Amino acid sequence: MRRPLLAAFAFAIALSLGDLGVIALFGSDAVKTLPYLLLERMGSYRTADAAGLGLFLAALTLALMLLSDRLGRSRQ
Repeated sequence: MRRPLLAAFAFAIALSLGDLGVIALFGSDAVKTLPYLLLERMGSYRTADAAGLGLFLAALTLALMLLSDRLGRSRQ
């Protein structure tokens, strides 16, 4: 049961990293998430910054997925 729970946890983390609607509606200038910052950079035509943020967000999501997969396999 541990491996499916870790996979679900990884998907939940990836979904929460990509949830733009909540921070757009209820956020403030002091609190910004990576997807919202990425949207701001794209909106102001700072494509190089947006590409770097997108790469960082994708790498972070991949690292979390690989970590949860590794933890799920090591506990069997």
